[in-house]
Amino acid sequence: QLAQKAGVELPQRDSAFVRVESERKRLQEILELASRFFEKQLESKLGFLAKEYLMRRGVSRESFLSWRLGYAPDTKRALLDFLLENGYREQEIGKAGLLVRTDVSVYDRFRSRIMFPVFNLQGVVVGFGGRIFGKEDKDLAKYVNTPGTPLYDKGKILYGLDKAKLEMRKQDSCILVEGYMDTILASQTTAKNVVATSGTALTPHQLKMLKRYSENLVLAFD
Repeated sequence: QLAQKAGVELPQRDSAFVRVESERKRLQEILELASRFFEKQLESKLGFLAKEYLMRRGVSRESFLSWRLGYAPDTKRALLDFLLENGYREQEIGKAGLLVRTDVSVYDRFRSRIMFPVFNLQGVVVGFGGRIFGKEDKDLAKYVNTPGTPLYDKGKILYGLDKAKLEMRKQDSCILVEGYMDTILASQTTAKNVVATSGTALTPHQLKMLKRYSENLVLAFD
């Protein structure tokens, strides 16, 4: 649109580029719909218990909305069936990182978990982190994250950067924490310049991203 206004002719995109962009758009749509599904599940009976738990931890009502927190029900195919009903293919849903496949079945990757959508710099949902809730005694991983997908690479994503980037420039510093809850609770104070590695190792790519906004980095890992 800007090129058209300025009278600049853009080169035509080749078919491979168009195909990749179309696939990425479909995956973004799937993840956005999944995020809405998880948000809606907070209104269910077990979802309400998860919401109460988060509120006891100090999560404000505003944070539920701004961070789009949700709940994944303890069912094998609730999300899969929901997305299939909305016209998306199983292959696409799997490529978005939302499924687990075995030799005999396909089921939702996230089950009985508090859901934290992960956003890119533009605020688009590109993945999820899920904290176990209601089955803590079942010897399951405390956190499960989206695997590598065309949209999500854990070494290139920083949780909360989409919300903190302007404040990082303003304060000329960044506070780097470990997890989702650390970021959310800190952001409810005056510390709006907080981002997280989501429990993974800090990578050179993430450091380069942070350096765009400030050269002052404060580590606050727990």
